[in-house]
Parts: sequence; C-alpha cells; structure tokens
Amino acid sequence: MTKTAALYIRQSQTHDDTISPELQDKNVRRFIKAQGWIAGKVYSDIDISGRKMDNRPGLLALVEAYKAKEFDVAVADDYSRFSRDMTDGSSIIGNMQLATASEGVPDPEDDFPPLLYMLLAHKYSRDMGKRWRNALMHRLAKGLPPSGKQQFGYDKINGSYVQNADAAILKEAYDRYTAGEGVRSICTDFSARGLAAPGPRGWYSGGMFDLLDKVFYAGKIAWSPKKGEEPLVVEGAHEAILSPGEWAAYRKAREDRKANLRPKNPKWMLSGLVECGLCGGKMLSHSDAKGKRHLMCGTYNAHGKDACKGLFRKQSVVAMKVWLWLGSHLEEWASISPTDEEAQKAAEKALTDAQAALEEAKVERDEFIEWAFENRKTLSIDPAKAQAREDAVKDAEEAVESAQAALATFVPASDVHERISEGALLMGFSEDPEEEPSEEATARFREALSKVIERVVVLPSTAASPRDPNRDHYSEIRIETRTL
Repeated sequence: MTKTAALYIRQSQTHDDTISPELQDKNVRRFIKAQGWIAGKVYSDIDISGRKMDNRPGLLALVEAYKAKEFDVAVADDYSRFSRDMTDGSSIIGNMQLATASEGVPDPEDDFPPLLYMLLAHKYSRDMGKRWRNALMHRLAKGLPPSGKQQFGYDKINGSYVQNADAAILKEAYDRYTAGEGVRSICTDFSARGLAAPGPRGWYSGGMFDLLDKVFYAGKIAWSPKKGEEPLVVEGAHEAILSPGEWAAYRKAREDRKANLRPKNPKWMLSGLVECGLCGGKMLSHSDAKGKRHLMCGTYNAHGKDACKGLFRKQSVVAMKVWLWLGSHLEEWASISPTDEEAQKAAEKALTDAQAALEEAKVERDEFIEWAFENRKTLSIDPAKAQAREDAVKDAEEAVESAQAALATFVPASDVHERISEGALLMGFSEDPEEEPSEEATARFREALSKVIERVVVLPSTAASPRDPNRDHYSEIRIETRTL
C-alpha cells in the first residue's frame, strides 16, 4: 500500500541554521516522490527553536494527526528539524514513523541511527547556547544590554548609550506617575502634545508600563538567562535617568497600585442611607472579631452614651429588609434601573471598548513577536509569555463576538422584571448571585436607590430580650421613601 507522508518544516532562530522553509519543502517533496509516497499535509513551525517540543504548535499538531492515523510517516529535511533536544527527540522517535531527506528511511528495527542524529543536534544546540551565553556575559561585564538594541531616551554612539532629548519625556512620566497620576492620563497628555513615542502605536497604558518598568532607566542592566531564574542585574555603563531614590519611589508607587487593596471598611449599598431611630445620626458599618458586619450609631461611636444611648443591628438584617421592600415595590425598583436607551448605548459602548481592547491585544502580541525576533540571537524566549499574549488576543476576540451578539440581539425590556434584571447587569452586577459586586457597582446601585429611598431608620427594639425567639427584626426597621 502506498504510504502517505506528512511534511514537517521548521525554521529555527538564525543562529541555529539558515535553511529556508522553501528549501526544506523542496528537499522533502523530492525525497517523498523518490520513495513513491504521496505527499500529504504540511505542518510547520517558523522562527521557533527546536529545543522545546511544547512550544511548537505545528509539531504538536503533527503528533496528534499521526495518532489519528491521518498519515503513515512524517518527513523532515533532517532529524534536527524534529528536535534539538535529546529527550523530546527520543519521544518522537519512539512514537512516530519518521524519515528525512538528508538521512533517508531508517531501519524500522534499529532506532540507534536516528537517536545518534538527535544526539548530535542536541549537542550542537547546547554548544551554540554556551557560545552565545559567553558573548552575552561579556556584554554584561561591560555594562551593556545583552541585546544591544536601541533604548528609548538614548542614542547609540560607538556602542555606548547616550541620553537624548527623549530622556526628558521619560523623566516627566516617572515624576507624574510617582506623584499619583495614572498612566492613561499621562499617555493622553503625551499624545495630545505630540511627544515622541517608543513605537508606532504611540502612547498607551501597556506600552508605558513596559517602558517605565525597565531597570535600564535606573542605570542598571537586567537579564534572565533561563525561565524561572532570578534576573541578573548589574550596573550599566550608561547614565541613569532616575536616581536610586527616584527609582525606589516609582517601584513603591507601582507595587502599591498593583496591590489594589480594598479598604478595611468598604462602603456598602446602603452607606449613608441608614439612620439611628434615637438621634437621627448615621449608622456606621464595622466588622466584629469574627468578620461579621454590624451597624452602630455614629453619634454613640463618636461621643458616647451621653449623646445617644446607641442602637446596634446586624448589617445583613437591614439589607434584607431593603431587598424585601424592593421585592414588593417592583415599579419603583424598575424606575431607577437604566432605560432601554441607556441599555442600547451601553451595548454599543461595550462593543466599541471590546474592539479597542482587541486592537490593543493584537498590538501587544505583534510587538512581543517583533521583540522576540529582534532578540532571537541573545535570549531564550519564554513560550509562556508568547502564549499569554496569544491567549489575550483570543479572549479579546471572544469579547468582541459576545458584544456584537449582545448588540445584534438587543430587545427593549418587556416588563419590570426584565428591566430590573438588565439594569442590574448594566450597573455592574454579575449574573452569578454568589459573586460579590464591585465597589463601583455597589456605588451605582446606592446612588440609584437613593432616588426612591430617602432614609432607612433603625428603631429601638420592643422585644423583652435581644435573644427573644419571637422578636421581629424587620419590624424594627422603617423605610421612608421619596415622593416621585
């Protein structure tokens, strides 16, 4: 029976070899024809090293296709195309029928020759890696970046980095961010002023952070030799834009904003609306030792029992009273929900935002690929980082499709229940009832609620004991509404 042969083409980084995909394809097809086989599908990995198997989608697809019996033998120009790693190479040889244009068809009863070729490819790759590592360490010892690429804010003069006029732009960005201004605001201002940018995209948040986070501008050189290893940081030979103190201040501001810590006593949906029935003071929310939320009279808390005897309630009880009230006043609840016009505008905005996010994700992915290509001679590119950017693009594409579907299928609310449900989503609440709403969503709901509820009054208990089993907690809470 005539065999079907799949073609595997891999062009690695140029310091590994210079065999073009076109030449590989030509050699492999000529070999397949000489064997009397049928040329099947082409699987390829272009500009990807053969040192690791898991970052090569073409090879992984080839393996899966072989398992599915879509072809009989996989053919490459030589064994190093399949792998430059001995472990991966052995795995491929043991699980797939292989042949190469350079080494021919192996004896099916003898795996030694293919393994020997894989071993030689493995050694060649390691030797090249050592030579490049030595070259990089030599540059680091001289205080120069391993890649030798251009750095924004500097000119390269005779191999050295000298500050240019763009350095002042960077210094301004650092100063403004450290002082508390957001990068989006800074980027908008820089764009409006037409200031020079590090790339064709111009000024945008992701690119700004990529720039500001470089230790290069603090007078340092950083290089990560392997994935997972701590970066090697050395003193650079160039003049720093930031002093050590300024760099430390920027890093602190950066980490503080990354943490995005929630306040210990975040505002809740009824904050400012609940009052003490004894003195009219605001009821404050606080946590007990077990983390449960309670309300206490603010007057009592600030001035003691001489100003007010004080009232206390579980926050959950007061919240439930309001939810029960809303459940029996659906028209009022619907009246504070966003209108159909607002809902449609929100759907249109969601699509616009999703499209912008997709464009930004594509730009970041393409810039990473360009950077990886420029640095292929000096760095081992982390495939996880490349995959993360590809995943971000896919997620953004799905978000655009979802937003397009939502806008295309938009139908005005037909009753109060739909109005309330859709309004909650527009305010930022999740469809999952167990998911805690964001502070932004809570604030929007509180603002809307205040349009129909003027105050929620906590009344003194009339029960004989706080633990009276017949105590009606909800009757101790009065809701006073506004006149609509």
